[in-house]
This record gives sequence, structure tokens and C-alpha cells, in this order.
Amino acid sequence: MKTRMTSNRGRGGAFALLLALALGVAGPDAAKPGQAAEFTLKFGISSAEDAEHNIARMIKDGVEAKSKGRIEVQIYPRGQLGSQSATIQGIQTGTVEGFMTPADFYAGIDPRMGVLSFPFLFKDRAHANRTLSEPAIAQKLAALLESKGIIGCGQVATADVRYMTRNPIHRIADFEGKKLRINGTDAEKERFRRVGATSIPMNLADMLTALQNKTIDGSGSGMTIWVNFNLETVSKELLQIEDTLIVAYCALSKRWLDTLPGDLRDVVTTESRAVFPRAVKITDDFTASLTKKWEDRGGRINRLSDAEMKVIRDKFATVGTTITEGKPELRAMYNELRAASERTP
Repeated sequence: MKTRMTSNRGRGGAFALLLALALGVAGPDAAKPGQAAEFTLKFGISSAEDAEHNIARMIKDGVEAKSKGRIEVQIYPRGQLGSQSATIQGIQTGTVEGFMTPADFYAGIDPRMGVLSFPFLFKDRAHANRTLSEPAIAQKLAALLESKGIIGCGQVATADVRYMTRNPIHRIADFEGKKLRINGTDAEKERFRRVGATSIPMNLADMLTALQNKTIDGSGSGMTIWVNFNLETVSKELLQIEDTLIVAYCALSKRWLDTLPGDLRDVVTTESRAVFPRAVKITDDFTASLTKKWEDRGGRINRLSDAEMKVIRDKFATVGTTITEGKPELRAMYNELRAASERTP
């Protein structure tokens, strides 16, 4: 099934590989020496040296230890396995064994994944992580994409979206007329429509190029993207609204898992999922460290006034109900997550 997101595997993958080489990352994280493994788990992430990278390392340590070296986990940071959409296709076909990226990118194969980034669905990132760890919700998300060839191995709200444009945004009116990159969900499109901006679905590698050549005016992304790709060269100001959270979703290839002996299949899923209760603190620490790096480079984080925040909350309050209208499965997912959010302290 084709995704709704821009997908150019050759160009995006080549860009990512060149970028990785330029940044001194020419291959997977070094494997530990020892006896040759029976199986290899290639685990992709889009960025590097951030919360997702450390979570991947924890998965590597757990799986290799519990499998007694029968499985080698190779981590490929900075999109070396291809664009997000291409890597998700690899997970489905079994050419990639593991991947962690924002849930929005899976919405192309199942729109319900996009619900996780509906505006103001959670109070804040800490509240989101409490809600997502509720057993019923965790089990739902783990199995949600199984029919599409993907087994969920955990999720964590890693960051809130912060908006960067070449001409900084200080008030809602500044969104008007801007061309902004999105991951590709209907919620993003509706959100930006309500503030007068144009949405352009685009993978990360293409976004970096588009920002530099001014094809787009900006984007909403987490701090790890702005800091790790040195995008203070584009703008030194970010707008923080905390309307939308970035929920990283860990995926395993069902096709690959089905090739493993039962004991090793259990090791991979159990050890991967065991990481996520500890992942919350990792994301907290990285948010603090990335904010400091941004500010040390002369970057600023702006906020709207109280009056403008009331306006933006009112504008976005019905995004969820609007885009789930006439879509029973999507509405059911939205209602289930909203109910879980409301009952979680």
C-alpha cells in the first residue's frame, strides 16, 4: 500500500547517506566483537545522538544479552536506511527489521496513528507518557499495525513541536501565508489551514534541503532536529506552543519476526518493550540538554501571549472532531485516546 507522504527512496536515501558521511557516521553503531550471530536486526532511526538513538542502544543491549549473541542489533542513525516512508515500507516487506520514528509517519498506512499528534490531546508531554503507558492503550498500539506487517514495540512522547520559520513567528498572524513542511497527517493540514498556512508533506531529508534552498518557509519539529542538524543557520528563533506532541513509535517487522525461532521472537519483543518505562527519563534529560545547546548557540524560544494562547486553543479545539467526521475507525481511536487522556491524572 502506498503511503500518503512524499516518498523518493533513491533521492532521500542518497541524501541521508551523504549527510551521514559528512557527519562522520558511515555505518551502523559498532557491533560488539564475538561469535557470529545467527540473525541480524537492522534498526533505523532518522536522527542521531538523541533520545531515540539512546533508546535504540538500550534495545540493542537487551536483545543481544538475552539472546546470548544469537541476534546482532545494528543501529543505523541519520536515516541511513532511507527516508521515513521508505524505511516503513522496508519494515513491511522484511528488508528492515526495526525502526523508530514519529507516529505521524505511520499514518500513511493507517490514519489512526495520526491521532497521537492531534492538538491538545494531552495536557503536556509528561501527561502523554502516563496515558500512553496505560496497559489498555499500550496493548492497542502494539497491535494496531499488525495487519500491515508491523508489530509495535513501544511508544514515548519524546518532544513537543516547536515551529521554525526563516522570518520568526511571534504571534498567530505570522503563520499567514507561510509554506510549512508537515509529516503528512490530516491533523497537521487542518491545524495549519486554521492559521492560514500551507502544508507541504515532506520527509526529513527533503525538508533539510527545502529549508536551505527556501522551497519552504519552515516546519514544526522537535528540538532534536533543530539542534542536531544545526538549523540555527536558518533561524535562531523557535515558537513553542505545546499544542502538538511528537510520539516516537517503535516498530518491528512482522515478516522478519516470523522467521525467528519462538524463543528469539519473544526475546526481541519482550526486551524492546521493556525499555520504554525507562525511556521517559531519557526524553526528559534530552529535552533539557537540547534546549541548553540551542540557547548556547544564540537560539531563542518564543511563546505566545496568554491572550494569543487562548485564541490558538479555541482554533484547534475541534480539529480532532473535524477530521474524524464520517470516519468511524478514526473517530473511535480518537475517542478512546481522549477518554484515556481525560482519566489519566
